[in-house]
Amino acid sequence: MPAKSTAVLACADVQQTVDFYTRMLGFKQHWLWEDPPTFGCVGFEGAEIFLCLQPELAAKVEGHMHYFDVQDDVAALYERHRSAGASIISSLENKPWGVREYTVRDCNGYHIRFAGPQAYERPKSATQSLPPHVRLDVRMPTIAEYIDLFASVGWARHVPSMEQALRNTLVGVVAVDTRDGDKAIGMARCTGDGKYYMFWDVIVRPSHQGQKIGAAMVETALAEVRKTGAPDGAFVGLFTAKPGFYERLGFKMDFGMHRAL
Repeated sequence: MPAKSTAVLACADVQQTVDFYTRMLGFKQHWLWEDPPTFGCVGFEGAEIFLCLQPELAAKVEGHMHYFDVQDDVAALYERHRSAGASIISSLENKPWGVREYTVRDCNGYHIRFAGPQAYERPKSATQSLPPHVRLDVRMPTIAEYIDLFASVGWARHVPSMEQALRNTLVGVVAVDTRDGDKAIGMARCTGDGKYYMFWDVIVRPSHQGQKIGAAMVETALAEVRKTGAPDGAFVGLFTAKPGFYERLGFKMDFGMHRAL
């Protein structure tokens, strides 16, 4: 059976807390119980929190946390809260656990965390152009290269399905390091049926990231897809945890991400 969970936050003053969430953070008041209120509910983007009059408990909640997964632009929400004068405990930044997040202190001392998709941040070590020792080969990776590249970024390997994936790939691109015996340091592959295309397994070894290799592989693969006869405006999609990187390459956020050729 489907379940639903709603946090109940202790408050020193329910009305004051409702005013804080609606005026400062942009929540909507859903309902209040009794006058003056001893219980209430505010909501944000389909999520709700209950507010309960418990002043003794509220005096002890400093630093307790609650988390909101933001579906819209988390950067715009951050600017709204900052401009409204909210107490920002930690500024908006990409976190190691894969989200872009910031924290606001509410009027009772709770630390309210708002998080959305990570934004692409160009590494400080990033180069302006593809290094001369990196060559892009338009080909499928060997199964050994495929497995090794997966392992380099910590992805799970299942050899039978990986072999089938290579057989069903329309275009493959492999980046090699010519200083190291043409060792594969990256790959990208694209499938398609003449109208709809999808990118899969765009990988760059961590030791070689930030050197334009990923972007160059994607653009090379797109050029090869055009050579297969893909029409102008054909759908090209992908799924990613790093949408900011692909937005720089012309993809748009939707169901996954996509761009037109």
